[in-house]
Amino acid sequence: MFRFLIRISAFISKELAEILRQTPLILTLVLGPFLILLLFGIGYRSEARPLRTVFVLDGNSEMKQQVEEYAKNLGPQLIYEGTTSDQNAAMNNLRRGTVDVVVVVPPDAMETIQNNQQAVVTLYHNEIDPYQVSYVEAFGEAYIGAINQRLLHSATKQGQEQASSMQGTVQTARGSVQSLRQAMEQGGFQAVQSDKKDLVAKMENDLTKLDSQLTEFDRMQPNVMISPFKSEIKGLVRTRITPAEFFAPAVVILLLQHLAVTFASLAIVREHSSGSMELFRVSPLGSFEILIGKYLSYLIIGGILAAAITATIVLGLKVPMQGSWRDYALVLLVLLFTSLGLGFVISLVAKTEMQAVQYAMFLLLGSVFFSGFFLDLRYLLEPVRSISWALPATYGIRMLQDTALRGAPINALLLFALLGIGLALLMISWFLLRRRLQLSV
Repeated sequence: MFRFLIRISAFISKELAEILRQTPLILTLVLGPFLILLLFGIGYRSEARPLRTVFVLDGNSEMKQQVEEYAKNLGPQLIYEGTTSDQNAAMNNLRRGTVDVVVVVPPDAMETIQNNQQAVVTLYHNEIDPYQVSYVEAFGEAYIGAINQRLLHSATKQGQEQASSMQGTVQTARGSVQSLRQAMEQGGFQAVQSDKKDLVAKMENDLTKLDSQLTEFDRMQPNVMISPFKSEIKGLVRTRITPAEFFAPAVVILLLQHLAVTFASLAIVREHSSGSMELFRVSPLGSFEILIGKYLSYLIIGGILAAAITATIVLGLKVPMQGSWRDYALVLLVLLFTSLGLGFVISLVAKTEMQAVQYAMFLLLGSVFFSGFFLDLRYLLEPVRSISWALPATYGIRMLQDTALRGAPINALLLFALLGIGLALLMISWFLLRRRLQLSV
């Protein structure tokens, strides 16, 4: 039993010594996830994001002045971007992302309300995230409710003023009736006709006016009186995107990035540990040829995996494909190319396979938090948001969602930015590989 314990303790001491010799790795394992969470906590803002809103009104609409007055004081979640009579121009701004919401006020709103109907105010947005769509819907209901409340307050105040004026009219009419009765008692109908003719006409006019206002008040529906306006939310993407459909492109991008980074991050480390780097050094192969060969190999493997994952989400989960398959494939190709470059840099920096795998996991964790996978990037503060644009997944998710769910063409700026990052990583990998081979001499 004593010898048995001795042999076991030898392994314990060996493994503890091995781990303690890798202090940087231990610190990375412990502090890395906390650093990611710390940056996310610093950069995340929990308040509702303000929406840049432009109002479309008829140039001669009597509502224009009231809309401008109300919109500037409705609250911090509405950023007033002005009014316009050109709805097409406002929609183009919405597509380009310079505004978040376009509010179209009907030109005959007051006539509609006077005809005992609610006027429909249409809010257009360009969101595909189901949670952002729900936010815009709540935004529309809240602010239309605020407008209705202000109109009701204004109408109540105006009604009180009219009631005060009408009270004077009623008192005048009562006085006229008393004078008329006295005249009838004193001089008969002949005196009434001669002396009180104007007074009787004024009484009739006042009573007719009062009767008209009471009739109009009685005719109005209670819901129209309380809520003269109602909101209708419309998206530029006509179909309603479910959460599963919305997250499917992001899952594809995140899986492909992680697979490509993991494969590439183990490539050079494994060659070095197996002794193949010594063979490469004495062979006629150049560092660029080695790198390009590995790029092509993993691009083929990544393409097969991408096809399998795409078939699963399209045929299995019934995720719609609104755009071009050519654009879809181009986005995945550039993403795989850039992700492989990132993986090769990790492989040339890491000293062991454990370090390479750990760095790949940190990249996956960071991509989950900062790529827009589950949280809209607009909720991150600007200094922390810059981390997002250093990740290939951020570009891929944005482009693939636009292509697959919006049916929009590829954003050339994002595509060339991602390709530029991939080319830069290729050059860095080439430099590091040449240096590794030269140091092996």
